[in-house]
Amino acid sequence: MTSTNPYAEYLGDEEPYFVLRSTVERIQGLTAGLSPEQLATPPEPGKWSIHQIVAHLADCDLVFQTRARMVMFQDRPTLVGFDQDPWALGWMREQEPWNETLEKLAVLRRSILRLFLNAEGHDLLRYGVHTERGVQTIDDIVEMMAGHDINHLQQIERVRGIVQSR
Repeated sequence: MTSTNPYAEYLGDEEPYFVLRSTVERIQGLTAGLSPEQLATPPEPGKWSIHQIVAHLADCDLVFQTRARMVMFQDRPTLVGFDQDPWALGWMREQEPWNETLEKLAVLRRSILRLFLNAEGHDLLRYGVHTERGVQTIDDIVEMMAGHDINHLQQIERVRGIVQSR
């Protein structure tokens, strides 16, 4: 069966729950010592800054948690996609400080991990139908989140190197 996870290549053989548990700490390490200006500086026009990437991760945790709850607690729900760019633009209007963005991601991540780790066996067997990717189980959501995290952690590393060299 072909994977419906667009981030499967990033996950590779890594254990998804380890990735999900360690992402916030890895972001803290990657951003230590960066100024607010460096965190807010995109690597080039039209690309996201580190701050925007972390805000995007928090947005995605909101979406992934909603989808996971729908799968666990509703019968075969329809899971809709979302356009990340308008969400990012809306977030930029909020002018959320860096420390609040990082804390928001940390709180959301702890919450979704509790949901996953305390789920009952029958909850994990349930599925929803994504409008773009088809059938998705909780395992699919977990693996997608982990691969998505790795993709953006790599992006943060690249952006950090660029803004530090300026």
